[in-house]
Amino acid sequence: MKIAFVGKGGSGKSTISSLFIRYLNDRRETGVLALDADLNMNLAGLLGVGMPADKHLSAPQNAAALRQFLKGNNQRVRDKNAFLPTTPAADGSGIILSVDDPHLAPYAVMVKENPPLSLLTVGTYVAEEIGQACYHTNLFVAENLLTHTIFKKDEWLVADMVAGTDAFSYSLHLQFDAIILIVEPTPESVEVCKLYDGLAKEAGMGQLVHLIANKIEDDEDLNFIRQATGKEPLGFVPSMSQLRKFRQKGGAVEEGMLTDGLCGLFADVYDSALSPSPNAAKRYEMLRELHHKLCLQDWVISGYGGHVAGQYGDLSPLKKAI
Repeated sequence: MKIAFVGKGGSGKSTISSLFIRYLNDRRETGVLALDADLNMNLAGLLGVGMPADKHLSAPQNAAALRQFLKGNNQRVRDKNAFLPTTPAADGSGIILSVDDPHLAPYAVMVKENPPLSLLTVGTYVAEEIGQACYHTNLFVAENLLTHTIFKKDEWLVADMVAGTDAFSYSLHLQFDAIILIVEPTPESVEVCKLYDGLAKEAGMGQLVHLIANKIEDDEDLNFIRQATGKEPLGFVPSMSQLRKFRQKGGAVEEGMLTDGLCGLFADVYDSALSPSPNAAKRYEMLRELHHKLCLQDWVISGYGGHVAGQYGDLSPLKKAI
């Protein structure tokens, strides 16, 4: 299963996603793969590990090597440089089949071995990119990874996503079985929530979006979110001053922080991903449509040529797996 945590910057999505990751690991799921797709890269610290820059997925040598594996013997992708963010898996593609797939090992940091919990990080800007790069190009490799990943139901990929509505730039909004939208009781956070929810509905993903109200101090906070968004949250997370103080001292999120209330909420989050609508097969078809639209863009035609429009076969490994 694949699940994403999204929301306004500072809403607490990284903290809540790290707590959910610990929840899954504490349930002794077969395995969990955490993916930090946020420009600010907070998951490593929250999970208590280091993440060397030479392991970032967006590092040129890493992106090239990973795409070479994903290309495999897929003749519809001419070479590792022909990947668009919407390029799908097809016959002959290399597929990531488990959270501890050996093809991820060069880029992953092990957080816990039994059951396996590991972390991948997309990466952020480097010095030579300042003033001349866009973070969305870094996210391309994460999108390629997600379109070529097929896990069993008892294995989970949990993504801490880029802040705001950037997931709608290309295909990230189509990649997950559930999207957990974190909203705090402020007008600014609510506006991002409403914008994200509206875009998700326009994209046909509205049913995949579930709200969590965060930093709640009283009923007034919770009612503000209900009234301002017009949605009933799955649940809420209280303001956690003790966790904030613990993090100020460099402490990592631990299983012992999972209160009964959080475990009950995360059980609902867990269930929300088990029967996604639209399901993976439908999202594949939507990805195909998005790919063809992207291939009509001038920057794609000039940079890649017309051949990328033919990267879809009649039946992908993803559809076979479903």
